[in-house]
Amino acid sequence: ISPFLPPLEALAATSEGSLSPPPRVPEIDMPEYKTQIAIRDFPIDWTVLMENIMDPDHGYFAHSSSGSAPIGFDWYSSDGVENKMEVKEESSENGGWKIVSSVNAVAKLAKYNNEVRSLDAKGSTTKKKKKKKTVEQPTKLATSTFVAPSLIYLGRRDNSTATSNFLTAFWVCPVGTGRSRFMSAAVSKLPVKVPRWIVHMQLNNFLDQDTFLLLGQHRAVLKREAEGHLENDSSAAPTTTNNVRKSTYVYRSPSEKLPVKLGQFFDSTLSRVPNRKESLMAWYNRNNNENKLFEPWPSRETVLDRYEQHTKNCPDSQALVSRCDRVMTRSKVLGWALVLLKLVVKPQSSVEAATATATGLFELGSFALGFRSVVSTLSSTLCALATSFANRLVQTKPFFGILAALFVSHYIAARIKREFFFKFTDNIHHEDIKFIANNWQDL
Repeated sequence: ISPFLPPLEALAATSEGSLSPPPRVPEIDMPEYKTQIAIRDFPIDWTVLMENIMDPDHGYFAHSSSGSAPIGFDWYSSDGVENKMEVKEESSENGGWKIVSSVNAVAKLAKYNNEVRSLDAKGSTTKKKKKKKTVEQPTKLATSTFVAPSLIYLGRRDNSTATSNFLTAFWVCPVGTGRSRFMSAAVSKLPVKVPRWIVHMQLNNFLDQDTFLLLGQHRAVLKREAEGHLENDSSAAPTTTNNVRKSTYVYRSPSEKLPVKLGQFFDSTLSRVPNRKESLMAWYNRNNNENKLFEPWPSRETVLDRYEQHTKNCPDSQALVSRCDRVMTRSKVLGWALVLLKLVVKPQSSVEAATATATGLFELGSFALGFRSVVSTLSSTLCALATSFANRLVQTKPFFGILAALFVSHYIAARIKREFFFKFTDNIHHEDIKFIANNWQDL
């Protein structure tokens, strides 16, 4: 409920009205909206993770391979000229604080890249496709909202007070210095719910794109925060603030009005987070030597371990992985059984198979007239049917068709299962960043 009070004290303060209740996204409580949730733990400090979410400029480059995501981030950015960002702050008597930024939801970086930086704009002979005439819709507002201490939600609206047809919401919870629990929700008016496992797959791929990069920022920020505490403790007039971001960050983009406010909030409040200073200084003293960090840099497998960070904490994902395992096992067993059947059963012509089946059925019919042995008649009939069925299976077309279907089932199950374990290797990362040139022309 509050990062500044123990849970029971915060609950009591909320009941008394001296502390605001946990903030909510208004659309989540509306009946026409559907919500899809996801969770992931990160070895990244919660402050750094929140600043990353609130920075729209990074997504245009860091998430360049995620389909239309770069354009989505561009809607929330500012060019500082035609589309300036407005930021409003709201405070309540019992300690609540909220900031909201709004800007026209139109392309800015993409427009600049296409009209100013691109080769076509500099005299290339590349033919440009004619654009179809479309009816221009009223420009929406891209709004970003931060409600202290840990809620962020973003959405496009007709105006600042209107609801949004689609929002993404994030609750970034501190679970320790240098660690965070990331909870997200997609809130929309879609007529149907997308299966949660598909949402989780897409989100994990999205998060892996820049998490390893954030680790470097996280280490530098924590180191500077610890040094700020040392400087403050040794000063003649110690204060309760630690101006880490004010003295370290260089804000240059017109899109950074919101991160500036967030940085001011962290500088003025982090020193009061329970146990943060003590755990931070313990980490710093363990890993600092002559003002240099010697803590080993963790591997990608550790930082981007989806199983430890997501799968084992999510019952839906665990159930999906179990289903994939069953599909893979059964497809293997059936495949080998079919191959063994092909080796054992002698192929028959269709005439021979039909004759054997007809003979068995005739004997079964004779039982009713001549009262022959029940066991022998049924046995011969079932054997004839089984032989006919096996003969059909081992024919060339059915045999390879079934094997192909089993192979495809195994392949798809294996690919889906892979999404819930470590995946984002160096090779995938290097291929991923090549997409940046699709949005930001190499000159």
